[in-house]
Order: sequence, then structure tokens, then C-alpha cells
Amino acid sequence: MGFAKSSLLAVVLLLAVCRSIQALDVLQALNDPQYEQFNKALTEANLVDKINALKAVTVLPMCNDAMASLAGKSPEFLKATISTHVLIGYYDEKKLVENIGSQSPIETLLQSSGLAKDKQGYVLVQLVNEGEVVLGSAASPPGTVFTVGLVQTVAKQPEEFSALEVTKPILVPGIENLFSDVKVPLAAVEGSMAASPSAHAPAPGSSDASRLCMGLLAAASASAAFILAL
Repeated sequence: MGFAKSSLLAVVLLLAVCRSIQALDVLQALNDPQYEQFNKALTEANLVDKINALKAVTVLPMCNDAMASLAGKSPEFLKATISTHVLIGYYDEKKLVENIGSQSPIETLLQSSGLAKDKQGYVLVQLVNEGEVVLGSAASPPGTVFTVGLVQTVAKQPEEFSALEVTKPILVPGIENLFSDVKVPLAAVEGSMAASPSAHAPAPGSSDASRLCMGLLAAASASAAFILAL
């Protein structure tokens, strides 16, 4: 009986290790042609590893058409804007609605960049038009009615990762004053993004980790079945 208990404990520990191996891969979670430009922006801005390293995070992707409004912006402007679309903590649609009552600012990845001033690194949630959830920069003037709406839930892993598509970029007032927002040709921006293969590929080692995890799960299941049969 003691052997069975110790073996069962070993199986539990094995499952825990397996869970830790299944780290977040935001590019894989958003692996859909309609988010191609958003994934490219994440990669070009060097935000992928930062997002994957967070214990709880919410990403607000935009479809390719919505991303077109950011074409021609400087890399600094693009990074700051996309960083605003990364919320620190887990928020699904229900939690966003709950946040409306408290009106508590939600921290974004821009806040940790060191660039944001005052409330530029935070977003707020509002309810408009008889139940429509919208978001906007907390740095917006008082009384501003936000217009960035939710489209759909793209992916979620409760309490760890959520991806909620939004209609357009969340623009932060005054962010262009923090750096030189130099216009560049659209072709140059698209060419630069297209040169990075990591926008479409899973993070290095993610497939290997998945295969290892599947092997561990199979071994754990077999062990558990054997122990229970004792």
C-alpha cells in the first residue's frame, strides 16, 4: 500500500511537471491568417517573449484590416500601441464587464516599458449603446466615450491566458510625444515584417515540448492505471 501511495504521488508530480512544460505561445494561440499583421507586429516589436513569460495575460488582437490603420507609423509608435493591447492579468468578457463597475484602470505592457507617463500605461472599460463593451486609454480626457469594441473571444485558458479581438487600435493620447514618430513607406514596413519567419512559426522548442508532454502524459496515465489496479 505504501508503494502504491508513493507511486501515485510520483504520477501527480509528473503531471505537474508536464503542465509547466506547456508554456504559453502567443503566436500559436493567434495562429490564424486574419491576425497575420498583428502577429508580425508582436514579433517586430520584440513583445512575444515578454508576453509568453507572464503568468496571466490578456491580448487584444486586431484583424488585418484594423491593423492597416497603423501602417506607416514608426517602429516606436507601433510598439507602444501594440503594448497597449497586452493587459497584465487574465480578463475574459465577463471580467471586463465586472471591471466597468469599479472603473479600475487595467495595467498594460506599455506601463512596464518605462515610456508611459501618468495614466498612459492603463486602459479603462465602458458600457455603451445598451450593453456594448468598449475600451480606451485611461489617459483620455474625462468624459471621453470610447469606441474600441470587442469582436469575439479568440482563445482562452482560464486564469492564465485570454485573447479578445477588438475592432481597432487603442490610441494613447500624447504617446507620439515620447519619441520621434517618423513616417515610413508602407512597403518598407510590410517588407520588414515579412522578413521575420517567427511571425508564423511556433516559438522555438514549443513543438518538442508538446511531444515530450504528450509522452509524459501517456506514461502518467499508464502508471496511474497500474497503481489503481493494485
